[in-house]
Amino acid sequence: MKVQRAYRYRFYPTPEQEEQLAKTFGCVRSVYNWGLERRTRAFYERKQRLYYKDLALALTALKKTPERAWLNEVSNVALQQALRHLDRAFANFFAGRAAYPTFKSKRDAVQSASYMRNGFTLRDGKLTLAKQDKPLDVRWSRPLPNGVQPSSVTVTRTSGGRYYVSLLVEEDIAPLSQTNERIGLDFNAGAIVDSKGRVHRLPQRLNDLEARKRRYQRAQRRKITAAKVRMGLEPNAPLPRGARLPVSNNLRKASRKVGRVQEHIAAIRSDWQHKLTTSIVRENQVIAIEDLALRGMTASARGTPEKPGKRVHQKAGLNRAVLNMGFAELRRQLEYKAQWYGREVIAIDRWYPSSKRCSACGYVLPKLALSARKWTCPACGQAHDRDLNAAKNILAAALAIKAGAAALRIDEPRDSGG
Repeated sequence: MKVQRAYRYRFYPTPEQEEQLAKTFGCVRSVYNWGLERRTRAFYERKQRLYYKDLALALTALKKTPERAWLNEVSNVALQQALRHLDRAFANFFAGRAAYPTFKSKRDAVQSASYMRNGFTLRDGKLTLAKQDKPLDVRWSRPLPNGVQPSSVTVTRTSGGRYYVSLLVEEDIAPLSQTNERIGLDFNAGAIVDSKGRVHRLPQRLNDLEARKRRYQRAQRRKITAAKVRMGLEPNAPLPRGARLPVSNNLRKASRKVGRVQEHIAAIRSDWQHKLTTSIVRENQVIAIEDLALRGMTASARGTPEKPGKRVHQKAGLNRAVLNMGFAELRRQLEYKAQWYGREVIAIDRWYPSSKRCSACGYVLPKLALSARKWTCPACGQAHDRDLNAAKNILAAALAIKAGAAALRIDEPRDSGG
């Protein structure tokens, strides 16, 4: 199966390369914002739709003006690719897949630029970008597939000041051999429990890093408060429209610390997710999950001034735990890896009473509190662990769907207890 796959590596630019990349990020951002403004004004003022080819021609003329002559200091390939990204953003908006495109800011945590095939060279393990004399010092942590050439390269600078390069290649992935193994997964805030009785938890290291991040964020907020006081504002007052917060060197250092620890947390979580999903897909032919409503699960309980919510802090903690697990990313990885390797992912209805149904006899409890982690079936006397029982029921429901069942929850009770 032919798939497009990105290989990401860290690299260490020289001071000259770092300066050139900073210029490239700025020019790419400027061209993207220019194109967004031009397309928006053309539609609202003249009811005219502009596309990539229109903006590409206008960009050539723009680079010849004295006000934008600095655009010639960077590769034109990266500028053209920014317009392609804008075109894709509008396509996603009109298709209902995304919101209306927004302007990019130099204060965004992540800055990036993309180069098509004519904007870089890759020879003998040395990657050189356009407008640069020396190859990048890339840490090739894993080899590229034999005989493939990248179709594009994306360079990224993170909030922690690290640089990464992502190479997009087309790779032929062979499906795995068939297996009779099947598994059901129950996603909850504390861990992922499978129908085989295994419990998959996030690495303990993340708890230490989260505590460190909160400490760094408190230091960052103190410096932001001090900057507001120097402006003559109250500590908690919002900035006036058009005003900019004076950024001191200490605030920059504090923000960089927060960015580094956030990046570390994201890397550990991503590593755990990829290893978990890869092992599940490799070991099982059928993978059953729930179609969770994550937006509703992580909604705030704050309420309104007229009708304030209840147990707001507890719900906020639950929301953080759910988001920290990354259920949406786990499902995304399971689905595309299953497609690669010839496996099947089946998502059952979110209202199916997987926790309240006895996996031994099928009896459904009328009510099961979220705090109840164990329960005993009143019909057959079988003792259940809530999450393991749910995983078994999720697998059974998925196998029923696979066998052709049209409905699984007719006349079955529903409540938040699942």
